[in-house]
Amino acid sequence: MFKLKITSQAKSQLKQISKKHHQLAISSALDEIKENPFVGKPLSRELTGRFSYKVGVYRIIYIINKRDGIVNILFAGHRATVYD
Repeated sequence: MFKLKITSQAKSQLKQISKKHHQLAISSALDEIKENPFVGKPLSRELTGRFSYKVGVYRIIYIINKRDGIVNILFAGHRATVYD
């Protein structure tokens, strides 16, 4: 199992998600990412090395540090704005 580190920006973005059922789905997704961080989609171009995990209309963007067993959650938000 990997450890999660959530950036301050991602924490702020997660707090902005208001609906309880979305928050529960994201919490469940974070647990799944801890168990197997490779479930997300590898990103390309300027986001190479990062992964994206879908949670409805939201995305969680993260980097995997296999050596240290850490997943760094970089961004979390609506799919229309999270990649900006």
